[in-house]
Amino acid sequence: MAKLRSEKAGLPPGSLVPVGEEAAVDTTIQVFIYDADAISERCAVAPDKIDVGDPAKTVTWINVDGLADLKAIRTIGERFNLHQLLLEDVLNTDHRPTIDEFQDQLFVVAKMLSMSPDGNEVWNEQVSFVLAKGLVISFQSEAGDVLEPVRERIRNNTGRLRKKGADFLLYSLLDVIVDNYFSIVEDLGRQIEWMEDRVIQRPKGSDLLAMQELRRKLIAVSRQVTPTRELAGRMNIIPSELIDKSTRRYINDLQDHTVYIAESINMFRDQLSNLENTYHAGLNMRMGQVMKLLTVISTIFIPLTFIVGIYGMNFDHMPELHWRYGYFLVMGVMLVISVVMLWWFRRKGWL
Repeated sequence: MAKLRSEKAGLPPGSLVPVGEEAAVDTTIQVFIYDADAISERCAVAPDKIDVGDPAKTVTWINVDGLADLKAIRTIGERFNLHQLLLEDVLNTDHRPTIDEFQDQLFVVAKMLSMSPDGNEVWNEQVSFVLAKGLVISFQSEAGDVLEPVRERIRNNTGRLRKKGADFLLYSLLDVIVDNYFSIVEDLGRQIEWMEDRVIQRPKGSDLLAMQELRRKLIAVSRQVTPTRELAGRMNIIPSELIDKSTRRYINDLQDHTVYIAESINMFRDQLSNLENTYHAGLNMRMGQVMKLLTVISTIFIPLTFIVGIYGMNFDHMPELHWRYGYFLVMGVMLVISVVMLWWFRRKGWL
């Protein structure tokens, strides 16, 4: 059950109260200390036993999974001199993606996106980052993330990561989060294309509900992509010595990715709107065809009904009633009338 912001009403600023979805995940800490030549990785580290490397020579990444242990979070805050408002925002897991400055630290909030197992919902999980000299601390409410490629690059010394500073590590973490947006948006794009083919061929009543579900997913992704784009833009221009000039070029590329994703989402939403118009037009066309068919049938039966009505009056002095071939004549006339009317309708293009 989610805790609401209103439950913090009246508490002093900086109070460590979780806000958002409650997570019963135990707090675990993983520590990477690396430079271009060596790496040290430790798991399940106690909050008061965290070691860091020389910030002038090494980069330390402290990854904290699970925010249920407030004592551990408070201990980490005291150990690395984290501002109380910063820790408050870490526990506020429905925070908007943003970047803030706290003395000699930068605080960044991002959102990891994933699809639910049934594919019906887009889930988001907040990841909070603290950037200091030679240090990055990441906070997640649950175990499991999309950051494993970064861990593998650190372990295998691939790419530039081990040769760069903590600011490049932060960029790499944000980059892999944004790259995951691509896979989700592309998957939604494929679903829209499949829906488009289906609607064009034969629209069904359930298609409208499916389109509304796709629109809801796009809105859920857009709600996180838009502030992430603003985050990348501000991160690129923020006057902080913690971000090197060379890293800002990569951050600019990150901003371009978010802009591309945002434009793709807008394009898909327009495509969905056009698809809904096509859906309604298809239903109207089918309804028109049905009405046309019923009208043709009714028009054919009008003169036939007239003839049947006349001979159903049962007057005594109707010579055709007593004629041996009267029945066959009337049926023949009705058949000729039907055939002639069908020929006329087809000639006019009504059939």
